[in-house]
Amino acid sequence: MSGGVDSSAAAAILVDQGHEVVGVSMRVHDHSDLARGRSCCAPDDLEDARAVARHLGIPFYVANVEDEFGRRVVDRFVDDYLAGLTPNPCIACNTEVKFDWLLRRARALGAKLATGHYARVERRGNRLALLAGSDPAKDQSYFLHGLGQAELADLIFPVGHLPKGEVRALASRAGLSTAGKAESQEICFVTDGDAGRFVELRRPGSARPGEVVDGSGRVLGRHGGVHRFTVGQRRGLGIARGEPAYVVRIEPQAARVVVGTAAEASSERFLVEEIRWVGARPPAGMRSFLVRVRHRHEGERGNVLPGAGGTAEVRLRAAVRGVAPGQAAVFYDGDEVVGGGRIARG
Repeated sequence: MSGGVDSSAAAAILVDQGHEVVGVSMRVHDHSDLARGRSCCAPDDLEDARAVARHLGIPFYVANVEDEFGRRVVDRFVDDYLAGLTPNPCIACNTEVKFDWLLRRARALGAKLATGHYARVERRGNRLALLAGSDPAKDQSYFLHGLGQAELADLIFPVGHLPKGEVRALASRAGLSTAGKAESQEICFVTDGDAGRFVELRRPGSARPGEVVDGSGRVLGRHGGVHRFTVGQRRGLGIARGEPAYVVRIEPQAARVVVGTAAEASSERFLVEEIRWVGARPPAGMRSFLVRVRHRHEGERGNVLPGAGGTAEVRLRAAVRGVAPGQAAVFYDGDEVVGGGRIARG
């Protein structure tokens, strides 16, 4: 229970269905950390979750996962940005903390783990399928591609089949204080939206100034650190080029940011690593899937050829701008998540 309307409504649904429900909030970060500021899972949110649990008449606990979250999510986020990658901490949090650390503790109590994610689990033959949420505007299945059969067997997504408006209406009918609460849009520990500033506060002195260059190596300007850039980025480059410029490539060892045209910042072939297949095994041979390279990406059809060591080669039918190393590429067969992994550096 994060203190938001989705997890609050999920708890209310389960109580109404007659389940024995226990509310748990995760304390994910040190609230005295100057790099952090105010975000979800802060003290006010924990109190909102506690108030909902009290209203529903269920026990409530706060799980201190600060060490796990710091090592598995925040440190990797900072390391990746300094290495010229574009991390996705929500995926790391789901895969490494919520559906690993917290799920293991739920199982130790003989319980399943329910969350307010907009996704669905459905049995199809002898396997469990991870499906997109019914509300396409709120679908969160992209962040959950790391889940496998073992995890899906013990997970419940009570709001995954509902549109957001109905979730708020349900929470209102149940008298939950979070029914009208605004949503958090930013990374939970980067409260002002400035990921670069967070990295600098978290790792003082780690930023290396360098050059912004075009494809021929001509210097167009200077920057304060590669951690402030991502492939496909157009705004905030600090250069005047006379035509739109996009980040084409980041070279962290040389502290260099290479810019070019939109076409140069687009890719149709790339490698994906650290792949997790929801069905446990990769498909046999090349398969055609819808490939999404970021959360809000509608997806592009492409062929995926699994390789050795948890890798796959992706060949899209049309080039997509901003295929950023470090971000996730997630493969869909209709509304089913087949798998996904991290986009490798080219």
